[in-house]
Amino acid sequence: MDHAYDRYGTRLAEMTDGSVARASASGKDGIANRREAEERAAAYGGRGGESLVISRVDVRDEPRPWYVGRRGVRDAENEPVVVLRTTPLAKKWFEAHQDAPGVVVLQRRLRCAQRVVEDYSDEISVPGVPSGMPSEAGTEAERLRVASPR
Repeated sequence: MDHAYDRYGTRLAEMTDGSVARASASGKDGIANRREAEERAAAYGGRGGESLVISRVDVRDEPRPWYVGRRGVRDAENEPVVVLRTTPLAKKWFEAHQDAPGVVVLQRRLRCAQRVVEDYSDEISVPGVPSGMPSEAGTEAERLRVASPR
């Protein structure tokens, strides 16, 4: 959670400082560019006090858990830290259910107050299947991750 919020804060700062400053050129175009940059930053930052992360998903043959949230967040190497809940990958995970989990080994809904997980419930937990199994090249989640726009 801390890493997700740190990266989110960094991205928001980049959008409000860097993009707005670059868009501050003189003239009408500069004003329009600045307004557009401010609107993009406000839309990215506007969570209305809601938690950034809403779910953890462990996927078969993936070495790490995935976090799903209200904003997509990437690290400095442009790798996903939080997958936006409306992406095809997140939707596919949320369509899974206990009787037909597909590649989902664990689907944990999180109730958070900002960075603090206050409660959670496991909606899918496949018995006898350890989460965080070593990744194999070409897994379904890797193919979807590569195919999704960055």
